[in-house]
Amino acid sequence: MFVSVRPRQLLAVLFAFALIASACGGGSDDPVEDAGGSDAADTDDTTTDSDGGATDTDTSGEGADESADGSDLVTEDPTAAQSGGTLRVGIEGEPDSLNPTSTAFAPGAILMGTAIFDTLTAWSEDDLWVNNLTESWTPNDDFTSWDMKLRPGITFSDGEPLNADAVLRSVEAQVNDPLIGLIFIPVFDPETPFEKVDDLTVRITPLGSNAVIPAYFATQLGMIGSPAWLDARDVDPSLDQMPIGAGPFKIESRVQDSVTRLARNDGWWRDDQEIYLDAIEIFPNNQEGQRADQLLLGDLDMNHSTDGDSAIRLRAEPSIKRIEDDSGEEFFFIFNTSSPPFDDIRVRQAATHAFPREEYNELIDQNIPRVADSLFTPESRWFNPDVTQIVDQPELSGPLIEAYCADVPESCTDGKVDIEYQYNGPSLSLDNTAAVMRNAWEPFFNIETQVVPQDDFITEVATGQFDVTTYRTHGNVDPEIEFTFLSCSAILGVFSLNWSRYCDPAREELLLAQRNTADEAERIELWQQISQSIADSYQYLITNHTNWIVSANENVNGVCDGTNVDGDTLQCSLNGAWRFPQIWLSQ
Repeated sequence: MFVSVRPRQLLAVLFAFALIASACGGGSDDPVEDAGGSDAADTDDTTTDSDGGATDTDTSGEGADESADGSDLVTEDPTAAQSGGTLRVGIEGEPDSLNPTSTAFAPGAILMGTAIFDTLTAWSEDDLWVNNLTESWTPNDDFTSWDMKLRPGITFSDGEPLNADAVLRSVEAQVNDPLIGLIFIPVFDPETPFEKVDDLTVRITPLGSNAVIPAYFATQLGMIGSPAWLDARDVDPSLDQMPIGAGPFKIESRVQDSVTRLARNDGWWRDDQEIYLDAIEIFPNNQEGQRADQLLLGDLDMNHSTDGDSAIRLRAEPSIKRIEDDSGEEFFFIFNTSSPPFDDIRVRQAATHAFPREEYNELIDQNIPRVADSLFTPESRWFNPDVTQIVDQPELSGPLIEAYCADVPESCTDGKVDIEYQYNGPSLSLDNTAAVMRNAWEPFFNIETQVVPQDDFITEVATGQFDVTTYRTHGNVDPEIEFTFLSCSAILGVFSLNWSRYCDPAREELLLAQRNTADEAERIELWQQISQSIADSYQYLITNHTNWIVSANENVNGVCDGTNVDGDTLQCSLNGAWRFPQIWLSQ
């Protein structure tokens, strides 16, 4: 059963959800938060082995070459793989905790979590959800109930069995946690979301009909912790830093802000997959350029980044293997549609039309990431090619502002609209973004700039204390996971997980309809309508798809070789995360 959350707790809840939603101020020099994605289930009344799917392909920004598609991170001759060695990995930020039941995981934690825990389901290379720890998923006729069956014989690294009781202990802790459980209120039945059927089967009851349920368990929700560890952690919270899962690696030591060492789990349940590495050492550093230096000098073996300068340097080095992927999160401006002046669509339109896309891409992004008009890349099956934003046309802004100020003079001064432009800092990239936007918007707006520390920034956005702000979020494989952040049901009075606070009953019907069907073509059509609705509302000004680069030195092999036990090739990388057991080092 879901716990109730008091107002004081809600501030913490919303802070956590800002992290789960990948929320950040954006920019290349900022730590970025992330969560996993989801995909559609294409099921019938019978037991299914794997279903679903979006088609997000690995893409590269302007100027990338073919080596960025991950082809040189695939082992052409599997017999060449070698065992042994320690993989040294650089990540963009240090996780506060490695407990998936009580902490919103950012990219670094997601990366470590996949190694320590595994997930119940996983993403295939075609962006379909497939079984991982689970053996099958069986829905009823109308998708109001799902039976999840686990594979037999799986144990945690402490020897405890991974069974239905263990799954219940872990997922119920996460769904009921006041810091992260709020996101699941629109997903699971509030009274009996989970029920044990037998030792290996858990029955899941969605909130209404939901044909996408298995996809949720390819995310942090599907990271199952040992019940013995979770019980001990309830007594000693410091054990959040020493998690126990059923993944291919187990935590050996951890010194926060220094290094976390993961050792091979010789008791891993995957008899079909050899773990080649002896250990992984993970080094956090939020300075993108420094991590690139460490990789190029050989002090790191792998790294992830979103920084344009690093992209240019790494692309120029032929010895660096890399995969570039922009199918995940987007960077955008959010307009607060619940209060003046951006409660009036004319003001939102004026700000959008005046956006200097060409100048912005060159000065801020160095033309590295691709421009975006919606939440989906052109390769995604959810993409609507008809959705465009009207930008670089400031001549359209003047008449809109003039008409608005005539109707609402109290929101204007000297014929311009008074606004507060907010972003989190300190951040050089966001300072530069603000300078570009002030220059573009100054003819139409009187702009007061407010730079807010990250913790306060997220709270102010969640409580609607902004006019316009920058964000980086979304980026899930299946857009169903965006439901909470687009739905009217997420606007909770003072607090809102729907950051722009835009509520459209017609869109709400579309959001509900897309989760209630397993028909792929129907879901695609519905999401294309939702994309058009988002564009028509002008609640966002979307600038670009975030370009993640996973880079590796020449001795790193097999990054894109991951499979599940059924033989499905798994997704190589998303939002800077990848899988470890199949990776091997040339000696």
